[in-house]
Amino acid sequence: TFYCPNCWSELSDGQRLCALCHRAVSAWDEKTFEAKLLQAILHPEPMTQNRAVYLLGEKKATEAVGALAELFRRTSNPFLKSEVVEAVAKIGGESGCSLLIEALQDPSFIVRGEAVKALGKFSGRDAERALEEGLKDPSTYVREKDRKAMDCLGSANQTKG
Repeated sequence: TFYCPNCWSELSDGQRLCALCHRAVSAWDEKTFEAKLLQAILHPEPMTQNRAVYLLGEKKATEAVGALAELFRRTSNPFLKSEVVEAVAKIGGESGCSLLIEALQDPSFIVRGEAVKALGKFSGRDAERALEEGLKDPSTYVREKDRKAMDCLGSANQTKG
């Protein structure tokens, strides 16, 4: 299956102009790699989305945090949400920390577990407070991850001090 790289509608093999958005398929070639990854998080195939999110995290693409937060809020897929949490943890920053704190309210214990694990890499009172709250999580899995994250955070603070 071929997709328009601009709007992700299906294309026929060899089609050069999208029938839906009327944009040239070749416009994709002019974009930067990061811009392509940002656009790919909207791709209709879940594995393409996952790869794009992963790569944005690996590249520490700070400009992606807002788009990743939108994706996190829009999807119900806990595996994609977990991938977003991991990517945001790699990117870091205050807005990333806010998303991780938000992720602690997710219905999926897998997502909450990834969020507390990721918060262990952040310093600051907001992360510490969120981890303290995480110890009250109904899931044993999340509480266990939270304790490990707090240990990591405590070790990092001792190293600084």
